[in-house]
Amino acid sequence: MLSAALRNVLQSHPCGLTFDIDGTLSPIAPTPEAARLFPGVARLLERLRPYARVAVITGRAIVSAAALVGVDEITYIGNHGLEWAEGLPERHPIRLLPAAEAYRLPAQRLLTLAEQRLAHSSPCVQIEYKSIGGTIHYRRCPDPAQIRQEILELLREPAQQAGLQLSEGKMAVELRVPGLNKGQALQRFIEQHQLRGALFAGDDITDLDGVETLLRLRQEGICPAAVAIAVRHPDTPSRLLERADLIVEGVAGMASLLEEMVTFLEREAGASSPGWQEKRA
Repeated sequence: MLSAALRNVLQSHPCGLTFDIDGTLSPIAPTPEAARLFPGVARLLERLRPYARVAVITGRAIVSAAALVGVDEITYIGNHGLEWAEGLPERHPIRLLPAAEAYRLPAQRLLTLAEQRLAHSSPCVQIEYKSIGGTIHYRRCPDPAQIRQEILELLREPAQQAGLQLSEGKMAVELRVPGLNKGQALQRFIEQHQLRGALFAGDDITDLDGVETLLRLRQEGICPAAVAIAVRHPDTPSRLLERADLIVEGVAGMASLLEEMVTFLEREAGASSPGWQEKRA
């Protein structure tokens, strides 16, 4: 049964339902290309659309995120808030934050440097290029701790000189435009749609910004009905688990919660007066 706080979010108008992807809607895979949504999740997202503003907020580039999720008419927020699209990119334009353009070439140079230095010595490393910046994955490496240290030592100083942000996720080092994170993206999404209720779900250290932002907006009364969800895996950061309002067990637990939310919303819609769904549009 849904908690009272979660029912309060779903009964708020307008409300927004926002999710990380990898580790939240899709199981963690050895490479970004190998990831797949948990069975049934795409259809559940489609069924949520009539009742809420649905968004995915991810470190992936939007093109990669959309290829994985494959659901149109939801908001795709990629590269930690750098990229925005109001649906699948083949049908909706991708908007970049204008101030980020100055970081394109410096980021490209550093990723090329990483590829040149690591490709031969560490073929287990995979570099994921994005519109601006990118991610260096080392999940497949036999000694991930050593490779992580090599990556950080290689990029820390030049990234600082270029004004770029170096951050870490699960078995990955990210080269990012400074000042962008999932919390800022979530706040922009909430303010853009004047949401009175919101949910955010994630599993990694980069999702902590989203959780902290949502809790702050709730406390400030900007988004009074808000629930932060942590998806628990063996390596989910303890701080994320401590700060979340609700913990679900793995991607399967998140999928089960989505099913419960859909059932609740569809039942509420059937019991309410005709026409309230259309107010969302």
